[in-house]
Amino acid sequence: MSYLDIEQNDLVNLEKALSVELIRSNRAGAYAMTTVVGCNTRKYHCMLSVPFDDGSQHILLSGLDETVIQRGESFRLGIRRYAGGFYEPLGHRYISRFETDPSPARIYRVGGVILKKEQLLAEEEDCILVRYTILEAHSETTIRLQPFLAFRNIHSLMKVNMNCNTKTTPIENGIKTCLYEEYPELFMQLSKKCKFVTAPDWYLNIEYERENERGYEDTEDLFVPGFFDVAVKKGESFVFSAGVSELKTAKLKEKFEKVIESRIPRTNFENCLINSAQQFFNRRNSKTLVVAGFPWYGFRFRETIIALPGLTLFQNNTTRFFEAMDSLIDEYVHRSDCFSFDIPLLIIRAAQQYVEYTGDSKEITRKYKDFAKAFLKKAFSKECNFEIRDNGMIYIPQTDNPTSWMDEVENGKSIVCRYGYLPEINALWYNALMFILQLAKENKVTEFKKIIGDIPDKILQNYTNVFWNEVETDLYDFVTDTEKNAEIRPNQIFSVGTGFSPLDKDKKSKVLGKVKRHLLTERGLRTLSPRSSMYIGIYKGDETERRRSVHQGTIHPWLAGVYCDAWINIYGNEEIGEVERVYQNFETAMFESGLGTVSELYDGDPPHNSKGAVSYAPSVAELLRIKMLIEKTKKI
Repeated sequence: MSYLDIEQNDLVNLEKALSVELIRSNRAGAYAMTTVVGCNTRKYHCMLSVPFDDGSQHILLSGLDETVIQRGESFRLGIRRYAGGFYEPLGHRYISRFETDPSPARIYRVGGVILKKEQLLAEEEDCILVRYTILEAHSETTIRLQPFLAFRNIHSLMKVNMNCNTKTTPIENGIKTCLYEEYPELFMQLSKKCKFVTAPDWYLNIEYERENERGYEDTEDLFVPGFFDVAVKKGESFVFSAGVSELKTAKLKEKFEKVIESRIPRTNFENCLINSAQQFFNRRNSKTLVVAGFPWYGFRFRETIIALPGLTLFQNNTTRFFEAMDSLIDEYVHRSDCFSFDIPLLIIRAAQQYVEYTGDSKEITRKYKDFAKAFLKKAFSKECNFEIRDNGMIYIPQTDNPTSWMDEVENGKSIVCRYGYLPEINALWYNALMFILQLAKENKVTEFKKIIGDIPDKILQNYTNVFWNEVETDLYDFVTDTEKNAEIRPNQIFSVGTGFSPLDKDKKSKVLGKVKRHLLTERGLRTLSPRSSMYIGIYKGDETERRRSVHQGTIHPWLAGVYCDAWINIYGNEEIGEVERVYQNFETAMFESGLGTVSELYDGDPPHNSKGAVSYAPSVAELLRIKMLIEKTKKI
């Protein structure tokens, strides 16, 4: 049994099987996602979702049901949930094993047939490939394939309607169809001669249980244009493809093998993280962007910056680091309305992490010194929604808009209202200025010293005076002209986890100790101490309830990376075991929720169930970066 394989007992147990999901992407924006038994429980689940030029994501092929026909008997291998909570057909009962390597596969035992179904997305093509292999067959056998079409935005649901174009057109070993004129044609083909039978029909009231749990509409109708019949015999295999362009069917088997060869086998914890990391890249239209998380996120600034070092540097892929960084900065420069002060600070921190791991400050300076100049010019201007006070520190006036990464809103107002002096903003501000000065000195760029002046010295003199809470022996979460907020949150860990810290060693140790005692869990850092009256330990309910809880105790795994930075900054190799424990604790997450990946959020309360996006770029990336920290620190 391989690392992520699942045996029959866990597959026939629907409650367990439906909680484990599988996500694949083509690294160009398309994805496929469902549960390990093939039952779609979210409106986002599908066999092929493709990106449009406007950045939106659309599902073309929702699913593909198989029927094994032998000696006049039909065995349906699909499974769907319909309104009222009943499942039909019950094809999961025939799955004897789920395998992950070399490709995700289900092994079905039905009648006298053992059928293996493997599926992959073609790399950087909007095309799903499904290979069927007849491992055993005692008599003549036909495999019937029934495509369920959606042709809708991933956030919407399909309903039976009269505007749907149900026409299909024959092509080489298959058909093409397009339900609506604003969509691309979908080409469905097989590597083997087959018969397509036109039998248009709507399947009504298909229910998505996870959408119901999240407080959204959960029922849709899907269109089936007909079915393919394929005669097969023992030992034979054939490939089904569905994509936005017509393929040469004689090359489908070869194409499937090439895709397998390009994948990293998910045979251990580290390989799972590497494999998952590759899924987040979207290389399209000469840009390399990072998908923040599957299934519902696209490109987002903050998530990309946090994730970029771990996603690329773990495998020394400096080329992709610069491709993604250049695309990110280009997007940022052309979307000035998105200016939020922590974003350029995090961009500079990502550049700093690049230098920390490669030692190459020359290339970073050459490529991004103009960005640094533009950032400082804007920061010192009067155009921004903050001010640099005489003490050198950033002060953000009170506003209804979010002023930090804790950016959830309700009715247009921040749920966690933090303004004034923020410890993470000012720690990143100090770190950015010191790093820019370091690069300038190493690479003989003289103008930055004059631009920055004595601001770092002022921050160093005043940071502790502003933020230190003598009673709690940690940092206030924010300080205004009239208030000092003493809630214990993870924001203070940035003052210890950056390359340059404005705190002395004693205070860094105290901050780290407080964060460890109140916030650290086996899935990362809580966003609020359980002792707070505002603490919410379970992330659940409709959208409003979830928004209210996401920063009130819910765990964000990516914060574990900053915690480990802080630990190594203080203790180095002497107590590296703590960092190793943080990393190793996540291995059990490989078998929960998203198979072989890490979720966006976890409940603050034990057993810390996974929540939010099933696969999240910052979560995966920061674990890879923690592994890099461990290896680098042990060499010192």
